[in-house]
Amino acid sequence: GVAIVTLAPEVSAPVDPATAPWWLLGVAFFLSEGFVVLSRGRVSVVALSPHAASLGVALFLLDPAGLLVAQAAGVLVALAIAGGGARAALVRLGLVTGSGLAAIAVFLAFGQVAPLSGATGWVAAVVAVTVATAIESLLPRAWTRSTKPADSSLEPVPHLTRLTLLGAMASAGMSLVALELIRLHHPLQVLLLMLPFASCAAAVWATTSEHRRLVNLRTLADAIRRAHEAPGRDASILELLTAPLALVGADVAWIALLPRPGEEMMQVASIGPEGVSPLRECRLQRDRATGVLAETRREGPREVIGGAPADVLHSLLSDLGLKRAISVPLRSEDGVNGLLVVGNREAAIAGYRSEDLRLLETFAGSAGMMIENDRLERSVNDLQLLKNELRRQAYHDSLTSLPNRMLFAQNVAEALAAGQQTQPAVLFLDLDDFKTINDSLGHHAGDELLVAVAARVRSAVRSEDVPARLGGDEFAVLTRDGGMESAEHVANRLVAALESPFVIAGREMRVHASVGIAYGEPGVTTADELLRNADMAMYNAKNGGKGRHASYLPEMHTRARHRQELVAALTLAAEQDQIDVHYQPIVDLASGTMVAVEALARWDHPAQGMLHPSAFIPLAEETGLMGQIGHNVLREACARVASWQRSFHGMENLRINVNLAPSEISGSTLVDNVTAILDETGLPAGMLVLEITESGVMESPAEALTTMRALRALGVSLALDDFGTGHSSLAHLREFPIDTLKIAREFVVGLPDSPVDTAFFETIVRLGQSLGHAVVAEGIECAEQAAAVRQLGCGLAQGYYFGQPLAPVGLTYAFSASRRGDATLRVA
Repeated sequence: GVAIVTLAPEVSAPVDPATAPWWLLGVAFFLSEGFVVLSRGRVSVVALSPHAASLGVALFLLDPAGLLVAQAAGVLVALAIAGGGARAALVRLGLVTGSGLAAIAVFLAFGQVAPLSGATGWVAAVVAVTVATAIESLLPRAWTRSTKPADSSLEPVPHLTRLTLLGAMASAGMSLVALELIRLHHPLQVLLLMLPFASCAAAVWATTSEHRRLVNLRTLADAIRRAHEAPGRDASILELLTAPLALVGADVAWIALLPRPGEEMMQVASIGPEGVSPLRECRLQRDRATGVLAETRREGPREVIGGAPADVLHSLLSDLGLKRAISVPLRSEDGVNGLLVVGNREAAIAGYRSEDLRLLETFAGSAGMMIENDRLERSVNDLQLLKNELRRQAYHDSLTSLPNRMLFAQNVAEALAAGQQTQPAVLFLDLDDFKTINDSLGHHAGDELLVAVAARVRSAVRSEDVPARLGGDEFAVLTRDGGMESAEHVANRLVAALESPFVIAGREMRVHASVGIAYGEPGVTTADELLRNADMAMYNAKNGGKGRHASYLPEMHTRARHRQELVAALTLAAEQDQIDVHYQPIVDLASGTMVAVEALARWDHPAQGMLHPSAFIPLAEETGLMGQIGHNVLREACARVASWQRSFHGMENLRINVNLAPSEISGSTLVDNVTAILDETGLPAGMLVLEITESGVMESPAEALTTMRALRALGVSLALDDFGTGHSSLAHLREFPIDTLKIAREFVVGLPDSPVDTAFFETIVRLGQSLGHAVVAEGIECAEQAAAVRQLGCGLAQGYYFGQPLAPVGLTYAFSASRRGDATLRVA
């Protein structure tokens, strides 16, 4: 209005249309539009704008067409200079043109009622400018509120309406005052109108700026609060992304969190017109990742313009479709946590303000601290989870996930310390013959079996019971209450649970268990005592036939102590080679001559005297001493017989029979040990007969067969001892490389009076002879038995009738006496 009054002082009011040239009003609109651009986002200031005043003057000075041309030309030139994109320019042009048309329509409508002079013209101008200003100011905010209802930075509608109407009337009033001054020919006084306009604009500007600052601070505080209160990390990040959109009026917010130690990829989340992308691990392309890392090293935020290929964030902004954005690192006391990028898909008219950058920097500082606290909390949680996992591993068996011995002992101690009225009990479970399965099928199959057994143990106990794996094939169950009846019920369930066959490594097998039960007395029995007693009871159950349960009795402790003492003494005897070897003759029934001797181990116990092999050989097998004892016995027997062969005429072909324990047959060193002993003693391999039992062979048939064939390859003979008492001798007799069958004494004891024993004995003899085996009758105790077995076709025999097992000195004396003719061997 000032420019018009200055350049056209001759205009009088009321004036006729087309008094002033349209380009002159276009310059006025251009200048006023610049004020609108600078006032972007401040509706209160825009409402009191020079644009409205220029519109009021133009209604009197231009015809409608000239007004629209002047208005459009001024706005287009201002927008072209300010930049901001074609779309924004079209939207603004359409809005200004629409408001101009509305003002013209209202102004002309008043002219239809009365001449536009005097008071009528004034009222028409005020109403027209008010309508145009309302359209120009409120319509964009109404659209923004409908598209962003959660934007807390939007001013309330009633407040906007009041400011808009007041500003419009003030602008219209100033335009009328300017026209009146023109009519009175005081053009220079129009300049005085700028003083109240500038004062009002400055006051409204300051008030609006402060209001917006408070709104932004409230938005920032609310965003941080909601992020803290959000249920979970993902929800917190999305709350943090929502706030920047409201703070700077952006379309898209994107966040990248740098990887923590031990992580490889960044975590990325975004929010925009397409929706929400929650936080997820993302492997950014090399140039994107490089740009993000470079940006996090900046000290503060910066504005980034899209379409600048040299910028490090060019590729990222292109992916996000942003024309203009703000990049701000997320910092905390411990360093940089990530990067926040906030931007618009359409370029802003005049870019982002410094206030926007400061707001985002403040927001990023709070967000960075919150993210750092969240990471610390996650680290603490991870540490707690790791601690719990380590505790679980420390107290649970890694194979079966059952409680281990340590945790089980703690539970037993707690049950004993609880002072319960009923007795807690421990059930000690051991798999029968598990070693055979482990050795024959391998440890992998053994582990598979243990896992399957653990599952059945779990299913067999009650919810209040505590199952555990103590190690190897040993399991245990704690029953906290119920006493003897309850414990025996659980024991029966455990034994029954293992009755059904297992399918392990593609093979079906049956596994049985022996269970020992021990009862504790709270306040008296300790956990170690209870476990030890249950272990003793388990061994008692195993010795009683396996696949059963037995309860602990005090006398078991005495037997266990005696057994422990016996093991200690046997270990010392084996280490010091104190196991003696006695020899029992094997004679040819036809000639009555001694053709072989069987080596029999004897132990002269310091306290118990001479012990028979049955008193210590099973114990040696169980404790792993049999290998050493067997090696010593074999070496002593071979050396002794080799000496007799060299010392006594007629003994050159004397053979030595040595028994092999089951563990020796399946061992991997037997063949090498035999070879070394034969070389050491000088005994010919053909003079050595190794006796094996059917039960020993059947523990590991494949390994035993391999060992037997290797021994035969050395020239050593093999004898099957106690033939007829095994469970599968006929099925495997054809496969085993046997030279001799030794018929068990059970088939001899009834001779010659028992027809049944006679029939069995004769059948075995014929079977052996048909296979080309020599046959030896064991357990001959009288002349009648010797005569009977000879009559039934058996050529060799041994037993007390021919001589008891003798120490080496006794048999040496017998050989010497026989050579002098002082003694003879008895025959039938």
